[in-house]
Amino acid sequence: MTSFVDSKKRELSQEEIIEIAAKETGGKYTAEQVKASLTAEAYEMGALMLRQGNTILVVHQDKNNPTTAIFRAINADTIENYLKNSVEFAKALGEAGFEYMVTEFDDAALLNIFKFIGRKQPYEKMGYAIQKSSKTGKYRVTVNLGQTPKRKQSELHKQQLAQGSAKP
Repeated sequence: MTSFVDSKKRELSQEEIIEIAAKETGGKYTAEQVKASLTAEAYEMGALMLRQGNTILVVHQDKNNPTTAIFRAINADTIENYLKNSVEFAKALGEAGFEYMVTEFDDAALLNIFKFIGRKQPYEKMGYAIQKSSKTGKYRVTVNLGQTPKRKQSELHKQQLAQGSAKP
């Protein structure tokens, strides 16, 4: 039996989310290790922490490409809510100016999240690519967020420049 908690019925504390997520992922890391990692990431590495329901999204801006979000989710919500939370996270990152989202994981079942986001696209022309490492067996998913507000604005500006109605 899982220990996921429906956020529509009860919102957990951050500590509770971390404890449940650590347990549900097979105990690869203890809750204390996850807490220490999040603290270091938030305060020393400038990671952005987003929360929707009983899911926390940890986001790092790619140093080589500032429009790419490197992320991972820490989830203690039900599967249905986790899927919906993931769509909201994609929308939030697009509104924050990100154009791409990248993550790596071991569990093939998590690929269903990206299929769901692909069906519920918060932005037009969204898509994703999946790669599997032959060495590590890890999956790497890159999400192209599509027509985010920033991209729409950029394309409009390019059209205006081409028509001579905007200043560079």
